[in-house]
Amino acid sequence: MAPLVVSLTISHFVIQTGSTALHYSALPETRTKHCHSSRPFASINSNSLQMNQRPLTDYRPAIWNPELIDSLNTPYSYQSHGTQLDKLRQDAKRLLASTSDPCLLLNHVESMQRLGIAYHFQEEIDYLLNTRIQPYSPDDHDLHTTALRFRILRDNNFPISSDVFGKFMSREGKFLDSLSRDVKGLLSLYEASFLGVDGEVILDEAKEFSSKNLRALLGRLESTSIDVAEQVKQSLQIPLFWRMPRVEARNFIDFYQKKDVKSSTLLELAKLDFNLVQSTYQQELKELSKWWENLGFKQKLSFTRDRLMQSYFSTTGITFKPQFSKARIAATKFINIVNTIDDIHDYYGSQDDLKLFDSAVKRWDLAAMEELPDYMKICYFAMYNLVNELAYDVLINQGIDVLPCLREAWTKFCGAAFVESQWCYTGYTPSMDDYLKNCWISIGVHGSLNFARAHQQGSRSPIANTPLHCLEDPLLYWSSVICRLNNDLATFQHESKTGEVVSFVKCYMVEKGVSQEQACDEIRELIKHAWKMLNTERRRSDLPPLMVEMCMDTPKLSQCLYQHGDGFGVAIDLTKDVMSSLIFRQIPI
Repeated sequence: MAPLVVSLTISHFVIQTGSTALHYSALPETRTKHCHSSRPFASINSNSLQMNQRPLTDYRPAIWNPELIDSLNTPYSYQSHGTQLDKLRQDAKRLLASTSDPCLLLNHVESMQRLGIAYHFQEEIDYLLNTRIQPYSPDDHDLHTTALRFRILRDNNFPISSDVFGKFMSREGKFLDSLSRDVKGLLSLYEASFLGVDGEVILDEAKEFSSKNLRALLGRLESTSIDVAEQVKQSLQIPLFWRMPRVEARNFIDFYQKKDVKSSTLLELAKLDFNLVQSTYQQELKELSKWWENLGFKQKLSFTRDRLMQSYFSTTGITFKPQFSKARIAATKFINIVNTIDDIHDYYGSQDDLKLFDSAVKRWDLAAMEELPDYMKICYFAMYNLVNELAYDVLINQGIDVLPCLREAWTKFCGAAFVESQWCYTGYTPSMDDYLKNCWISIGVHGSLNFARAHQQGSRSPIANTPLHCLEDPLLYWSSVICRLNNDLATFQHESKTGEVVSFVKCYMVEKGVSQEQACDEIRELIKHAWKMLNTERRRSDLPPLMVEMCMDTPKLSQCLYQHGDGFGVAIDLTKDVMSSLIFRQIPI
C-alpha cells in the first residue's frame, strides 16, 4: 500500500495516496437558521395516527427488555458507601504524597488512570506532574520509563517533545537494534506513539519499530509469559489511547489484581468506585427506559430500531463521570430520537415526505408540522419537545440559554440526513470530499456532544461561562470523522447488500478504482491520521476542558463499538458482554 502523506490548514486538509491528492473542506458552511416558534411545548394524541404501509427493515430486537432494566438492583450506593469511599480516597492521596521515587510515582499515576479512578485526584496529579515529574530526566536510561513519562505527560496535556527518544536512536534516525527484544520497553514505546501529532516523524518511526518487533516476539511470549503475550496482543489490536476509559477500567481491574506488585488501596478503591458508578448508571437507565416506553415510538413507529441500551452505553463513553448524570440522560434521548430520524431517512420516508420534514425542521415552527404525514408528526413532536424541555431545564437552573445551540444541532443533523437520503434515492455516489463534508455531521457526534455539554452546566465547570456555539471547531470535526470512518468500515458489508446508504468505503472504491479490501486498508490508515489530527487540535484548542475531554473520548467509544463489527445496530455478542460488564455485573469486593 502506498504511503499516506497528509497536511492540514485551518480550512481544509489534503490526503495523498501515492501520487493522487484528495482535498477535503473540513468545515461546511453554516446552514441558515429559522425560528418562528413561540410555543415551548407540544402534545399530540398518537393513538389517532395512521401510517402508510411501507417495507419494514430487518432489525434485531432490543438487547434487554424494560422489565429486565426495571429489575436492576445493587447493594452499592453513595449514601451507604460514601464514608468508605472518602477513606480510600484519602489513603490514595497519602500514597501519592509519600512516594518520592519519580518512576514509582509514574506507575501510580498510570495505574490510577487505567483503573478508572484518576478523576478523583486530578488536582493532585496535575500538581505532581508540574512539580515532580520533569519532561526530561537524566536518570531515565531505559526505554520503558522514558516512554511512560512521555505518555503520562502528553496524555495530561503537558508539553513534552518526542526528542526525548533521541537517545535511543541512531544518527540515521532509526531506533537501535539492541532494543528489539526489550518487550516492556517496546510495549511502552508502542503505546506512547499513539499520542503523536501531525508531522511527528520520531513517533511514526517508534510505532513502526515497536509494532514490528512486538509481533516478532509474540510466538516466544505465548510459550513463556502468557499474561504479557495477552497484553501485547490486545495492544496490537487496539492501543491504550484508543480504548474507552470505563471499559478499560473494568478490564484492568482484573489484570491489576493478578500483579505481584500492586497497591491494595488503589485496587480496593477501583472496585468500590466501579460499583458505585455502576449504581448511578443503573438508575439513569431505569429513568430512560420509562421515558422511552412513554414516548411510544416502539408502538407507533415500530419500523425503527429499539436501541436504548446501545444509546445509553454510548453516552458512558462520551462522559463517564458520575456527576454528569444529566448530560448522559440528555445525550441518550438525543441519540435515540436520532436513530428514529435516521431510519426514516434510510428506509421508510418517501422523498416528498423527507423534503417536508427537512423544511419543517429548518423552520422550527409547529405550524410547519401540520404538513407532515402522521408518522413524522410523532417524531417531530418528540424532537421539538426534547429540545425545549432540556433548554428550559438549563435556563431555569443555570441561567443560560442553550436553545439556539440545541436547535442548530437538530437542524444540521436532519439536513445532513436528508442529503444522504437524496444520494441513496438517486443512486448517486458522491466524491470523498462531498461525503465527508456532509457525513461528519450525519454521524451525530456534534449533536450528542452539544446535548451532553449543555447539561454539564451543573458541574460548576468553566463551560457555564462560555458560548455554546462550537459546531464547527476542528477538534469536534476530527472526532466526528473518526467515528464516521469506524462506523462505515463496520457497517459497509451489511449495508451494501441492502443498498441502504452511501458509505465512505464505496466512495473510496469508486473514486480510487480499488477493491473493497484495499479501500478498507487505506481507510484504516486515514483513521490513524485522523487521530494524529485530533491530537494536534487538542494541543491548541481553546474549548473548555470538559468539551475537549468529550471530543477525545467519543472516538474511543467508536473504536469499542465497531472494533469487531456493528456493535450499535446489530449488537454482536462481544458488545453485549461489554455492556453487561459495565452496567449490570458488579465486581466482587
